Amino acid sequence: MKYIEVYQAIKANIINGHYAAWSQLEGEHALSSQFEVSRPTLRKAIEKLKQESFLHSRQGSGVFVNPPEFYQDNNLTSISERINKDTDLKNIVLEFSTVEATPNLAEKFRLSESEKLFYFKRMRIINGEPTILEETWMPVKLFPNFAENHCEHSVLHFIEHEAGYNISYDAKTISAKSLSEKEAFLLRVEPNHLCLSIQHHVYLLHSVLAQITIETLVSNELTSVSIR
Repeated sequence: MKYIEVYQAIKANIINGHYAAWSQLEGEHALSSQFEVSRPTLRKAIEKLKQESFLHSRQGSGVFVNPPEFYQDNNLTSISERINKDTDLKNIVLEFSTVEATPNLAEKFRLSESEKLFYFKRMRIINGEPTILEETWMPVKLFPNFAENHCEHSVLHFIEHEAGYNISYDAKTISAKSLSEKEAFLLRVEPNHLCLSIQHHVYLLHSVLAQITIETLVSNELTSVSIR
């Protein structure tokens, strides 16, 4: 859908700082020309960005960019989604294989139980500190060219730029988790350390489930912003 492409482009420009917090977005005519879309299509993208707290309107003044704490916390943005070009990030692949879909995973991905999934574990070291453990499943039939070396970089970048899909949304479920001895060792904390676990269901257009990832974060704090 064209409005999703516009939404993703403006969202990326907000997150990477191209649009500064509190700055005014260009007018409808300029943005419609820039993205080569109709004004109704542009408005649909802008409305989605408002719903997710990236933008807000001021009556008679225009559309303005919200500061990061509005959209990061309101949308439960995970640490991995806040990584930018200035972040010192290293991904260490702990395990990579293809597995048969279990009944539970086959149902979620709408696969037969004989179909294969890529399965990998990796540790993400941010600014020299072990910060996240990830466990991920992805259908082989959607990503036949996916390989272990892709896990050393952004997998979402692979999905969108190498596999050529458009990501529609990421549904998150957040819970508390007590670390096992092995997990605690990898994250350099005490066993039974209470942390956050975020389960991501990443969907392509038309609600096609592309990825299930379970993030285990060394952090155990969560902040939320309520916008009234």
